[in-house]
Amino acid sequence: MDGKFDVFRKLPDGQPLWIQAVDGLHEAKLLSLRLAATSPGEYFIYNPRDGSIISALDLQPARTSVSRNAPQ
Repeated sequence: MDGKFDVFRKLPDGQPLWIQAVDGLHEAKLLSLRLAATSPGEYFIYNPRDGSIISALDLQPARTSVSRNAPQ
């Protein structure tokens, strides 16, 4: 798919934050992956031509927990 695509980040309150418009779906996917690698969260790609969300990526930071009963 050619054309412009918008990359957004979904904020904790559910509101979208526009990041950047890029040429081509491939570039939009690469940008989403780069952003998620440096700042984990939920990102999505929007197609302004038809108003659809093309792709969504949800990479949350790993959560670790320490059990109080874990052997030391």
